[in-house]
Amino acid sequence: MKTINLYIAFLLCIVTSIARADNKETPIPAVTFKGKITFERKTNVHKQLDDMMKGNQGGGMMDQMKKNIPKYKTDVFELFFNEKQSLYKPAPNGITESKMMMGNSPADRNIILNDFEKDSSISEKKVFEKTYLIKDSLRKSEWKITEEFRKIAGFNCRRAETIIMDSIYVIAFYTDAIMTPSGPEGFNGLPGMVLGVVMPRLNTTYFATKVDNYLPSEKDIYAPSKGDKKTNVQVEKTMRESMKQWGQYVDRMLWYIFI
Repeated sequence: MKTINLYIAFLLCIVTSIARADNKETPIPAVTFKGKITFERKTNVHKQLDDMMKGNQGGGMMDQMKKNIPKYKTDVFELFFNEKQSLYKPAPNGITESKMMMGNSPADRNIILNDFEKDSSISEKKVFEKTYLIKDSLRKSEWKITEEFRKIAGFNCRRAETIIMDSIYVIAFYTDAIMTPSGPEGFNGLPGMVLGVVMPRLNTTYFATKVDNYLPSEKDIYAPSKGDKKTNVQVEKTMRESMKQWGQYVDRMLWYIFI
């Protein structure tokens, strides 16, 4: 009997060990402090054209133009980050050229370094034929954090909302599993990395498609250096003066420049 009991105990040990092995999963880092995120920016070009022509003549011409232009324009960006900084820039061959007569939107291939220790931002932005190197403080936004969640690139993200530039409603999804309070373009200030952005008025979304939990080299995070040195206020003043004849379209151009 004693031998049988020992045998049963031995079998139970084996079964328990197998069950633990089957349930064992590869541990996922609870917190990520450095890495690279790939973002996909998607713009509804047809809706942009509709918004630009709202209230104007030429709807028939615009309908014809849309037949020759893909509805969506998709571009790819990369964001490198560590605990203190982030660098957002186009991926190699990440920008698709627009098929519209007026070409791409202004500031469509920005390079942006955010420094959270220094509360500073350096942005290299090409606006039509001019390139600006904009040095300023980080943008401050009043975020409203909600109870809605969404899975993005494998991370559980929480929804937040804000208004930028007085009239652009922004929906952002951030994860506190990536501690750097950054995101695509100039978005920052949430308790974690922004992995998704929706801007209905600009018909544009940004969503992370891949997160690499490593940073090959700290040299991947650098300050852009090309362009005419300005602050955000100075660039806005320059653009308003040079685009007076654009009338109602001036604000729309500035939205694209300062997102």
